[in-house]
Amino acid sequence: MARRYELILLDADDTIFDFQTGNRNAVGRLMDELGLASPTVFDEYQAINHACWKALERGEMTQETLHVERFRRFLRQKSRGDDPEAVANRFAELLGQQAIPLPGAEAFVRALAADRPVVLLTNGIARIQRDRLARSPMSALFQRVVISQEVGVAKPDPAIFQIALGGTAPDRALMIGDGISSDVLGANRAGVDVCWFNPAGKALPEGLHAEYEVRALADCLPIALQSLA
Repeated sequence: MARRYELILLDADDTIFDFQTGNRNAVGRLMDELGLASPTVFDEYQAINHACWKALERGEMTQETLHVERFRRFLRQKSRGDDPEAVANRFAELLGQQAIPLPGAEAFVRALAADRPVVLLTNGIARIQRDRLARSPMSALFQRVVISQEVGVAKPDPAIFQIALGGTAPDRALMIGDGISSDVLGANRAGVDVCWFNPAGKALPEGLHAEYEVRALADCLPIALQSLA
């Protein structure tokens, strides 16, 4: 029987990697080194970081700018005179060490990759993503890795989906990811079906749609590997 999906596009952060824990670990170590540790400092940084990533998704900021700008704004808010580029580079080093898989993620990716090609499609700073992948046994399971900074375009822009598809027809690919404004919106724009990994039970904004919605990665496996009748 023919495969329903010939190619699987898979998000990285908060889909197969525990980015929240890794990010908190790296920010915590950085703030300790800067002498800025406090009960509120993570949330203060994260508010600035989140605003920068939203600007990236809207096409208002490049990945190279984001890498430094979030720390420029944060250090200015803290009235610090540290070099924001040096701080950004140290953070990249610390976050690159955080390759924490979500529960069941490795088994899920192995099962996918044993049956059909899987492309990792991630918005991220290349140095950080490459360092984390190098520390993960999952890295060998991907046919290709497409990182937004390396290709010059980020989700939800359909152009990055075209790069990841590599000639596969959009209707023969499936995007698996947790991001509403990146994975779901991008897949909708690119004409790719999406299996939305939604463990928190969120609601999609009006105008977006997901062909499939799962609370656990394992539930996406039969969807991704289905055959045509």
